[in-house]
Amino acid sequence: MITYSGSKKWALVSLSILLSIIFLALSGCTVKFVSQYDEITDSSVTALQRKVETFMVTLESQDGLPECSYEHHKEFYQEAKVDLSAMRVRAAAISKNKITVAQLKLLSDSFIQLENLHKLKVEKSESTNDLRCITKDEVSLLRTAFNSSFTAILKLELAKKRGE
Repeated sequence: MITYSGSKKWALVSLSILLSIIFLALSGCTVKFVSQYDEITDSSVTALQRKVETFMVTLESQDGLPECSYEHHKEFYQEAKVDLSAMRVRAAAISKNKITVAQLKLLSDSFIQLENLHKLKVEKSESTNDLRCITKDEVSLLRTAFNSSFTAILKLELAKKRGE
């Protein structure tokens, strides 16, 4: 039988405790830097993406028609603002959800810019007496930009769901 002196015994006990703590930390404890998956955020973002796509398809079909004006689409912008506000409030209430909150803020800013673009088209058409709306080419670019934002938000939520 091997016997150890007091200092060696203390060193072995300390090493044993340290290795046990490291093993427990690595095997049983995970540190989360982001929030858990939120099904409501996932479904809300998906629903808003469908509304935006419907809006984009409508704008494409109204190219050159009086119905393409901002006034005919005010309700869409109001509903989108309400939807985004609800999503942002919910996301902000969830701890460790700063990335999603920031993504939703950027999406809100994009909606403000889209609305301003639509209003600007009306101002230009009133000053020149020509009908000016968001064109099909502009819709294509806008669709790509909005879908990129929606995809980024959904990818993060789905990664949370998988535990990544």
